[in-house]
Amino acid sequence: MADRGDRSGSQPTLFRDALVTIATRFGLALLILGTDVLLAYLIGPAAKGRFTLIVLYSQLAAMLVGWGTDNALAVVSGRDRDDARRGLANALVWSAIVGGFAVVLSAWLYGIPTSGPPRGPLAGAIPNLSASQFLFAAVAIPGELFFALGLFALLGRQQVIAYSVIRIMRRGVLLVLCVAAAAIATLSLDVALLLNLLTLVATSLAIGWVAWRDRILSLRPSLALLREELRFGSRAIGGALAERLLFRADAFLVNLLVGVTATGVYSVTSGLAETLWYIPNALGIVMFSRAVDPEADAARIAAVLTRTTFAVTLVCAIPAFIVGPWLVETVYGSAFRDAGFALRWILPGVVAYSAVAIISRYVVGQGRPGAWTLILLTGLGLNLASNVILIPRLGINGAALSSSISYVATAFLTVIIFRRLSGLGYRATLVVQREDIAALRRRFAVLAARITGRQRGPIHGLPGGPTTARLVIDEREPGEEP
Repeated sequence: MADRGDRSGSQPTLFRDALVTIATRFGLALLILGTDVLLAYLIGPAAKGRFTLIVLYSQLAAMLVGWGTDNALAVVSGRDRDDARRGLANALVWSAIVGGFAVVLSAWLYGIPTSGPPRGPLAGAIPNLSASQFLFAAVAIPGELFFALGLFALLGRQQVIAYSVIRIMRRGVLLVLCVAAAAIATLSLDVALLLNLLTLVATSLAIGWVAWRDRILSLRPSLALLREELRFGSRAIGGALAERLLFRADAFLVNLLVGVTATGVYSVTSGLAETLWYIPNALGIVMFSRAVDPEADAARIAAVLTRTTFAVTLVCAIPAFIVGPWLVETVYGSAFRDAGFALRWILPGVVAYSAVAIISRYVVGQGRPGAWTLILLTGLGLNLASNVILIPRLGINGAALSSSISYVATAFLTVIIFRRLSGLGYRATLVVQREDIAALRRRFAVLAARITGRQRGPIHGLPGGPTTARLVIDEREPGEEP
């Protein structure tokens, strides 16, 4: 019999992993924001736009050639140690061979090598990059591919702490390296891109070290297991790619229709908008988890977490709408001032889509991945059409408005499907209930008692029970990269 090497999955471990996941979201939000501000100050909007396009291309290309095997590897790794070992070996070989082929193909499609400006079909779709700059995007593909595959392997092995630390490490190492480069000499676009590659190498080595400690690091792939992974991935890739494009296509369209400087400014808008997904989600779970009945079914637990997260996102979005332009100009500089006004256009969609992250997992878990993929494709189609119409007329405000329209439509369709599957009404899913407010009061009472010393002892796990913890661990923020 294969050595399972499984963790027990006990409630204390599950609660610990859920709390680590919540803390990671806070940390990621701060690191993403810090790196964004630093790049804005040091390289300016045009170079920041190029940096954004290069990183996004390598991540999208890695997702495409990965063909959904990241999610498949999470399932495979969770079965037993032998399958995890063979699955990770497949990931190493796939990253080297398929990722390497993607490097060559991407360069050729961009028109590289060339003695002049690149003239390949990709150069027409992603203009405003030099040949050397695009090479950074191509070379990063194998690293991005293994980073995603390796992280999902760790998640499948229930290595939630290692998974979270490595995600924090990627953002943190890049930020530290950028600060060091700026302090020693200067931070140019090429230096920032090189540091991004070094960060990928460092985090890939960290994944390898954790895998070695868990005894799943191997160079002996399994063709039979790879076929299984590809079959699984073929069912998942459509929805995953549609969701990623729903949040990333606008950056490429702004570059194509307006210019790379506008892309750099708009990257601030989208970055701030996504921060409003990370923080309210974590806050909502921390504050309202006492409202969850541990004995409730998964649908009711998902509804509680959805409506409370929706409420916290709305509360956070109101001050962001009011002070957004002033805050962006103060923090990022006058060159990025327009990003604050675009933020106002995207905020309604951000609030609406905050309801999707948890209930979409419920929809897929109920055996309806096809319905979820169809919803995403509908949202993506609406996003692309509205971007093509609005960006030439309104610039980055048009991109933000297009995103808002498609997010609202996607959220609306998802809530409808959730209602049909769960039998819960719209009010139960989206409107904060009296018991939620009571839970919030209890949470603040406990916090006050601990601060004043009236309550001591260990901090107990997530009050909502193991189902809540599992929802927290498995959930992904909208548009979230690994």
